[in-house]
Amino acid sequence: MRLVALASVLLLAAGCATGGTPDAGAEELSRQAQTLVPESAEVVDISEGACVQIDGNPACARIFLTLDGSEDERADELVRTAEAAGWEVAKRDELGGGTALELERSGYRAIAAVWTTTCPADDVDEACADEIQVIEDP
Repeated sequence: MRLVALASVLLLAAGCATGGTPDAGAEELSRQAQTLVPESAEVVDISEGACVQIDGNPACARIFLTLDGSEDERADELVRTAEAAGWEVAKRDELGGGTALELERSGYRAIAAVWTTTCPADDVDEACADEIQVIEDP
């Protein structure tokens, strides 16, 4: 089970949960999120929706992915991919249960969760995959 502390940081930082009606920017958010996915990653799922915890319910995109390597290696790979795509790393926190990355790019903000424990090879799903969330940041 993932530690509540890391999940809380992600929810507070991103304020994003799918639900409600996505706005017209959801497709662009999904495109922005995909720029953060390393070539070596396997995408488990992509979802778009409204971030209902933020005033105005802005759209958000979520990508669940798996990568080979340790937690630090996977976080480093996400950072390299983000920087190559023009994102800045605003914060990197190693917390109980994983590493949280806060990324910024003109008009967008992303939060990535890189979990300490990876998915078993025969049971890959959203519950154990690393996650990237992107929202507009006016």
